[in-house]
Amino acid sequence: MNDLEFFAIGIFIGVIIFILVVTFGSQKKYEHKYDERQKLVRGQGAKWGFIVLVFSEIIVTFFMKNPFFMRYGITINFSIIMLSLAVMSVYDILHGAYFAINEKNIKSNSWLDIVMGICFILGYVNDFNSAMTIMGIYWLIIGAVSLFQLHRDKESDKE
Repeated sequence: MNDLEFFAIGIFIGVIIFILVVTFGSQKKYEHKYDERQKLVRGQGAKWGFIVLVFSEIIVTFFMKNPFFMRYGITINFSIIMLSLAVMSVYDILHGAYFAINEKNIKSNSWLDIVMGICFILGYVNDFNSAMTIMGIYWLIIGAVSLFQLHRDKESDKE
């Protein structure tokens, strides 16, 4: 068997394991609780993320015949999706609705996001057309903004 077949088998096994973990692993043992304000803020974040997605896709349609877009079209569309997700996430973080009320280990999760982002960026730094680089940028932004928010909340508690 060649490398492509091993890769396909690995992806298939990974998807099966993911489905099993999601199906049987999360049996409401730890449910995140959001108050009404957080639910409204998350809805607003989703609205702004959707607006960014729609307007970005409209702008991109003007450049569809460009040779750069023809070469990197999938990456550009994935970048737009990740940009809208980042807008939604950053909006939620800055308005205190990204993490649930009963969620623990927020600081360690934020540091983990930063480390994952750096690893993805460094791991795929030579490949511009990589979705993993875009994911790394997203995780880096989310980790940095959530740490900033935690620091800002701590500073406001001192006053």
